[in-house]
Amino acid sequence: MAQTNYYLGKITNSSGESEINLRLYVSRDIRLRIGSGIWLDRKRWGKKNDINIPLIQGEEREQLLAKRDRLKALTDVLEREINTATDKSAITREHMEKAVKKFHKPVKAAREYEKSFFDIIDEYIAKHKLSEQRLKNFKVLTRCLKRFELYKRKTGSRGFKLNLSSLNPDQLRQIDEFLANEKQVFLQFPEIYEEVPYSAKLAVKTPKRKRPTVLDEDGNEVPKGMPKERGQNSIADMMNRFRAFILWANDNGYTANNPFKHYSIGEIVYGTPIYISNEERNRLYETDLSDDPALAVQRDIFVFQCYIGCRVSDLYKMTERNIIDGAIEYIPRKTKEDRGITVRVPLTKVALEILARYRDPLRETLLPFYSEQKYNVKIKEAFKRAGLNRMVTTIDQRTRQEVQRPLYEVASSHMARRTFIGNIYKKVKDPNLVGSLSGHKEGSKAFARYRDIDEEMKKELVGLLE
Repeated sequence: MAQTNYYLGKITNSSGESEINLRLYVSRDIRLRIGSGIWLDRKRWGKKNDINIPLIQGEEREQLLAKRDRLKALTDVLEREINTATDKSAITREHMEKAVKKFHKPVKAAREYEKSFFDIIDEYIAKHKLSEQRLKNFKVLTRCLKRFELYKRKTGSRGFKLNLSSLNPDQLRQIDEFLANEKQVFLQFPEIYEEVPYSAKLAVKTPKRKRPTVLDEDGNEVPKGMPKERGQNSIADMMNRFRAFILWANDNGYTANNPFKHYSIGEIVYGTPIYISNEERNRLYETDLSDDPALAVQRDIFVFQCYIGCRVSDLYKMTERNIIDGAIEYIPRKTKEDRGITVRVPLTKVALEILARYRDPLRETLLPFYSEQKYNVKIKEAFKRAGLNRMVTTIDQRTRQEVQRPLYEVASSHMARRTFIGNIYKKVKDPNLVGSLSGHKEGSKAFARYRDIDEEMKKELVGLLE
């Protein structure tokens, strides 16, 4: 039986990667060394001669998982070639190198190269393991790229089409700029957005119904379907997803071109997490909103979320079945495909009080939810009614400049999660313990953003000097 060992070559390419080499044991007398055609950053090569996969979710993890799967598939092909050979002496280095080339560029690849850019994206979506949210985000990127094509044709490049082989750093820069300026493109070429809508929901034909007019900050009517301005973090995230697709296309033989080798994606920058204190949460809960029952309901849901600390996507999926022995139990959707760990959060007196107030055996959801967008609008309104207007410093993601805004303007559903994490961490200062309640993985970079040392903790530290 054939046996394969791996080792990393010493030569590095222009991207600083080294090739994974194979040591094939054909028989007692025949041992071969060949390249796999799969390249890897040296820091990701483990001590046990395998690919070291990071625990933190992200594009790098997805790329490394894809390379590990491809290495395993190549090994299976080569070992099958050896095991089925009637004459082992015919298994030479040249023979196996041809098998490696055939694996990376199969005969049928000539037909696949005829596929359009978006046909290959569709195949990536179909074959690549993406969570529900990542799939949704990638489809948003796909629609943006389709609109970019139309925009290029409108602005002088007749017949322009995105192509894997001709994609270059300058086009990536143009895509980056397009993502940042879609609002202006919409106003100049609204017909583009009739063909490829900004939102997938707008593409579904529904009976016409009267909707209230949406106004901007200056009181002007906002045209239906107009894109929102994207921050630099959102653009960087979309470009990272695009790069993951290009690397997949490289690994699967669709192209040898990788324009990202010579293009730098903007850095994702996060400001200090903003959350409310327990006292502010109680003030919000005790504010009299009896004149607006709908607002009171959404306020109560926000307070409930402050007590269980889940993401809003998990909250909306909860039902009565998630309540088990006086606690909420759920598996976070963001991480369940990677690790199905159940998060259990005991329910406080106030949380149980809210559940009892809105309990309805006929309703499928745990609480009477609005859409997430309307929920965020109601949260801001409830904060304002409760007088939660202290000034906070945040980062304008479009300009990356510090801005001061009243608390109610930055309130959102995710603030409930930050409130849960931030207030507990102030008491116990143990990230692993808090992470067991929030669903964050140990060592999570995302969780580290919640652990900002606040003024009270600073005073405690300075007090140690007295």
